[in-house]
Amino acid sequence: ADVGLGAQDTALETMDATAKAHIGIQKLLQAEQDAAEIVAKAKQDKVARLKQAKAEADEEIAAYKAQRQAQFEVFSKDKLGDSGAHSKTTQSATEEELLLISQQVAGNKDTMMNMLLQSVTEVSV
Repeated sequence: ADVGLGAQDTALETMDATAKAHIGIQKLLQAEQDAAEIVAKAKQDKVARLKQAKAEADEEIAAYKAQRQAQFEVFSKDKLGDSGAHSKTTQSATEEELLLISQQVAGNKDTMMNMLLQSVTEVSV
């Protein structure tokens, strides 16, 4: 009778060990699944943060570009002015210069003619 009980105890212990091993494997599988979910969630969060950072950077770039464009337009107006007004100013300055040159030519014309005639008619021996 003792032999029968010993065999039953061994069978129970073997079943107990198998059940414990099965439970251990189930726990490991569950832990692996939980870890995979955590990693997947972390990847999703990272992608979302990167997209948000890119959107914020794009907004900052657009704002900076608009600011620099406005500064350039102000600079252009200050330095170049209205092209029509600039053309009129240049035209006026050119006419004044031409008038001054014409006056100088008229004032020195007789003197220059005399100098040229004297140099042509003089013969040096």
